[in-house]
Amino acid sequence: MIASKADVYLQDIPIDKIDRNPENPRLYFRQRELDELTDSIRRHGVQVPIAVYKERSKYILIDGERRWRCSLKLNKKTIPALIQEKPDALTNLVLMFNIHALREQWDLFTISLKLPRVIELFSIKQGYVPNERELSEETGLSRSVIRRCKILMGLPPHHIDTIKAELQKPKSDQRLSEDFFIEMERSLITVSRSMPEIIPDEVHRERIRQTLLHKYQKGIIKNLVDLRKIARMARASNVEADIDKARTELNRLFHEPNYSIDDAYRKSVSEAYIERDVKSHIESLIENLNSIEITELDETLIGLLKDLEGIVNGILRGRV
Repeated sequence: MIASKADVYLQDIPIDKIDRNPENPRLYFRQRELDELTDSIRRHGVQVPIAVYKERSKYILIDGERRWRCSLKLNKKTIPALIQEKPDALTNLVLMFNIHALREQWDLFTISLKLPRVIELFSIKQGYVPNERELSEETGLSRSVIRRCKILMGLPPHHIDTIKAELQKPKSDQRLSEDFFIEMERSLITVSRSMPEIIPDEVHRERIRQTLLHKYQKGIIKNLVDLRKIARMARASNVEADIDKARTELNRLFHEPNYSIDDAYRKSVSEAYIERDVKSHIESLIENLNSIEITELDETLIGLLKDLEGIVNGILRGRV
């Protein structure tokens, strides 16, 4: 996918002969990061060459737009560049994805905006739509990242605009991250599959999104992990919890503006999940205890086993 060394040569080229790549997925360059890089280039120069291809009398960037922008700001006349042959449309875009995979510089949302273009170009070139494995091999992105991007790609336009606005802020000021929308959508997908009567159509889904968004902004939903409890409630049958109770609590959660996920979870499936986890731990503990030789027990372990015996006996007596 990346050009061989024989096809690439290093040269200082005029900065004013360089254009940005129209396929570059990266949309946002945070000013603080640009200022830091500008200062570094001012003191040490461009330490890593940019990568370009020749297009008639111009050079098109493949990698290094930030270095190029900062050098422009410093009024530098030339910049070191690795020059290669012009790639085809798919290779051009995939090169930048592979560079990203090595450096982890892009926001997930940036990737999601260009992933449909990769799929389109791949389909044109190969004659069929790529699966996740093929997309991963082409772009250098993990399959989990691709799945997360597909969730973002399916959001309504006004939510996409919200994420765009957030990404233009410094990282420390961002509140509504991509992760919030991904966690929310994953949970709502689970509700749709397990209890479709709660989310019968897109109108209901959007109302629920707005309710959860409001609660997160107001601090009623305190962290992103809480959103996963919604999916656990929708899967109440997996832990033999009261399905009707879980359905009632989900409806309250989705329609009452001040009702928290913690309250809904505690009143519906919390005990069932605790019991399942305790059972799993006990089964593992029994397996480990059965493998212990009596001679291996030290005083600390004996003390812990006695504490455990007291707790178990108390639980059993409480049920008599």
